[in-house]
Amino acid sequence: MSYRIWWQWNDGLSGHIWLSADDLRRLTEEMLTQGMPWPSERLSAAETRDVVVTPQELEVVLETASAEPVSLRDSKLWQEWLAFLESGVHKGGILIRA
Repeated sequence: MSYRIWWQWNDGLSGHIWLSADDLRRLTEEMLTQGMPWPSERLSAAETRDVVVTPQELEVVLETASAEPVSLRDSKLWQEWLAFLESGVHKGGILIRA
């Protein structure tokens, strides 16, 4: 399984990523390790419906984010994920679909 994730407001060319279930699991584990309030309990719903993380939720999530990962070995993936989430704050939030 994989996840398609978009900014709510995107131009169809940018503002979207595809993550394997393993990559999203590793990113989620890193966020929870850092104490970031990521709505992980809602991700299972992405298999049957769109899951939205609002700009306000993203702001709260990012407040406690560290630029360097604690447990994730792929620092580039982490930094790109944080940049995507930061942009999502200004692009209407993000939409997650499995």
